[in-house]
Amino acid sequence: MQKLFFELIRVALGRLDCVDRAPLTEEWPELYRLAKHHGIAGTCYQGVEKLFEYGLRGPQDLMLDWMEESEEAFDADVIELYTPIPMKNPLRNRRWKQIQHDNVDLGPSATMHLLSLLVHIHEQFVYDRLPLLLMLDAYRLLRQIDGHFEPDVADFNRNLRKLDMLHFTQGVMWVLEEVMGLERRYMPCEPSEKKGRFMLSVIMGEAKGIRQMLKKYLY
Repeated sequence: MQKLFFELIRVALGRLDCVDRAPLTEEWPELYRLAKHHGIAGTCYQGVEKLFEYGLRGPQDLMLDWMEESEEAFDADVIELYTPIPMKNPLRNRRWKQIQHDNVDLGPSATMHLLSLLVHIHEQFVYDRLPLLLMLDAYRLLRQIDGHFEPDVADFNRNLRKLDMLHFTQGVMWVLEEVMGLERRYMPCEPSEKKGRFMLSVIMGEAKGIRQMLKKYLY
């Protein structure tokens, strides 16, 4: 089921032409539920429309509900503006403020926006619930940057190290590759499957008990 959901996302993003198999009648409501739960109903409906071309269509009432939901959603093709937020870890927060001060000359660049988004992703992941919507925005922003980090990718990664977030970001990159099909040429660092698999299990609600608590100690 999860594989089917990720394939639907990649179809919506143009990374796949079609899903590997037709969803069963009882799977369509779960796909819709997951899309809403992760804040990406609008994007996923773009994938649903593409599946129509292959004769794949869910129950009519559900399709109508999904279409109405997509018309009210803001996740399709739009990247939210992620203004800097404080980090809960005091040391990281001091370093984050310093990075913002040191890069004020860059203004609201896409590179600083990405760093701010990664901070949002980190704080949501560690201290709350991380919906795939933030990952989708990271995917779109990385493709927009297209490898042209300001002033360069080495500086971007130095800032990640200052925030003790480089390993975390490697996990994020693996999730973006696994779920959305992001090509490595857009990534600022190599993806880590080990870190990414753990991260994805938490995002999808599979990590329970002590594994759920581990995220605060690991990141």
